[in-house]
Amino acid sequence: MSLLKKNILFISSMAILFGLLYWTGTLADSPGGPTGLGHTPDLSDDDESIVFTHYQDGQGSLYTVSSEGGEAERLTEPVNEKNDTRPVYSSDGKIAFLREWKGEVHQHQQLMLWEDGKTTPLLDEEEYISDMDFSPDGTQLYLLKNEEYKDIYDDGRTQPSEFDVYKLTIESGEIEEVTNLNSVSINSLQVISEEELLYKLDYEKHAIERLHLTTGETTTIWPESPSYSKAQDPVVGAPRLSPDGNTVAFSDVASTNDSGTYEYEIFTMDPEGGHIKQVTKSSVQAGHPLFFRSSDQIMYTIDRNFAGREPQREYWTVDTDGTDRRQLNITIPSSEQ
Repeated sequence: MSLLKKNILFISSMAILFGLLYWTGTLADSPGGPTGLGHTPDLSDDDESIVFTHYQDGQGSLYTVSSEGGEAERLTEPVNEKNDTRPVYSSDGKIAFLREWKGEVHQHQQLMLWEDGKTTPLLDEEEYISDMDFSPDGTQLYLLKNEEYKDIYDDGRTQPSEFDVYKLTIESGEIEEVTNLNSVSINSLQVISEEELLYKLDYEKHAIERLHLTTGETTTIWPESPSYSKAQDPVVGAPRLSPDGNTVAFSDVASTNDSGTYEYEIFTMDPEGGHIKQVTKSSVQAGHPLFFRSSDQIMYTIDRNFAGREPQREYWTVDTDGTDRRQLNITIPSSEQ
């Protein structure tokens, strides 16, 4: 078989895999089990609060709580079996999030904005957004957005495809394409500064890419050694660069348990891929690391039922040297449980 045919088969199989994961909800935030917590909380710029999704009766709403834990406050109400997920803080207190639901043809993830108690759509519901992050001044959003939907199922369902980074100016609604990747595997978008973005590529190229917006040049970040995992070569999930630019935190397989299930932990490395350290010991599934800006701490999410059908998520913090791990205890108001 020629190399070209092999590449075509590989890309096709990845597209099918993406579709299966997408329609079964694996790529989306799924309803929480006993805790009801969503997978992707976010920290405010002053480190004082957390915004997150909480699921009740299968529907997800946004809440905020102190970064020390405590009683949460609801921000959004459930709307017609739609879930509010993947919230992201701006520097001035706005919150962007995705309102997701399964339509007859498309899976929808519509970009929304919460500001001063009001919720408004920023893009049409046909525009599928998989991730986003605010510019440092809060006036723009960088998005991972699809170019089209592909009809690949006999029953008429579609999957989003051809993703790239876009820049949306919030006040004017003007949107501009930043990259030309046409990829189904770009993820984990982070705005580093006015000049740089960070994102992860899978399938076509396993790499963390650091993009300079002015020049268009990219720098690849990847672990220089696979020895930190006893189970497999590096996969590197949810990479995040620290505010000082000296450390990359990520989730990856550390080992397998007696049943053969992968156990994910949080690791750190320098931007050259060296000095890799394991900072968590959850022995389950740890992911979505977030750096505090005013302390040497990382917030992360664990799922104690990673191999099961219903997730059982908790939010934890750990010092970057791996010490002082503690759970954030969050109480949802009794009238909303």
